[in-house]
Amino acid sequence: MHKLIGSIEDIDTCNILPSSNVLRSMAENLDELTHSIKRIGLLQPVIVRVSNANFEIIAGNRRFEACRKLGLKKVRCHVVDLDDRAAFEVSLIENVHRHSLNPIEEGQAFKKYIHEFGWGGVSELAQKICKSPSYVTRRIKLVNLPRSILDLISQSGISITTIEELFPIPDDNTRTMLTKLIHDKHLSSRTVRKLVKGITSKKVDIDSFAQFTKIDDYDRLCKSFDKAIIALRISVDKLTTVIEKVEDNWILYNVMVQHKRMLNDQVDLLIKQKIKYKKKYLFLRGT
Repeated sequence: MHKLIGSIEDIDTCNILPSSNVLRSMAENLDELTHSIKRIGLLQPVIVRVSNANFEIIAGNRRFEACRKLGLKKVRCHVVDLDDRAAFEVSLIENVHRHSLNPIEEGQAFKKYIHEFGWGGVSELAQKICKSPSYVTRRIKLVNLPRSILDLISQSGISITTIEELFPIPDDNTRTMLTKLIHDKHLSSRTVRKLVKGITSKKVDIDSFAQFTKIDDYDRLCKSFDKAIIALRISVDKLTTVIEKVEDNWILYNVMVQHKRMLNDQVDLLIKQKIKYKKKYLFLRGT
């Protein structure tokens, strides 16, 4: 981390400008922060740099907003001399170390640093913020997901570790369907991992999985197959009786035999489908 050399000064709020790269939502828990500053004061100065005749915030946008909300005329600031890259790094490092950013905000900041500004690669950024390269990569992959998925994550509080299991899926439509399934069925990371493995290896599909995410769903599905198979076999038996009575009518006999074969084919098809669903269920349950 940069060693911040500068001076501590009380600066008029009217001379302080917001950061050009705000990393964190300004509205989140601002009332709580405002109440804390009102009660015990500003414990950590806002970090700023000179910008023309004013001062631009590097880190501490929310602290500054809370102070302004309280009507303070001056704010304690740490004035430093940093260029754009160093200023962004200081802001990012402070927020990451204070756990101020949510995973999506982190990913957006990492992506901006590496891809938009081109200030360094994954390994270089990881070293600066004291995180692993895989951590940085996962966060960037997260913000590359479709907006619909990111909105659902924000609204429902789906675990980020669960969403990360979707990274091997290349298709955004499939990812979106899986995210909705995770939300609706409250799937665990382990179950999602199995499902993704099954999809990528073509051993399972989303539609069939959605039908029996619980064992009760699977049992109900099997019972429905069994009832349908029995109903068709009863129809075959009844049709056999009819065929025996029309053997002397060659045209009618052939029509009835043809329909009997069709019913038997349907029975075979239902049995195969039942076996297929059983294999998918056992695969997902790891048995």
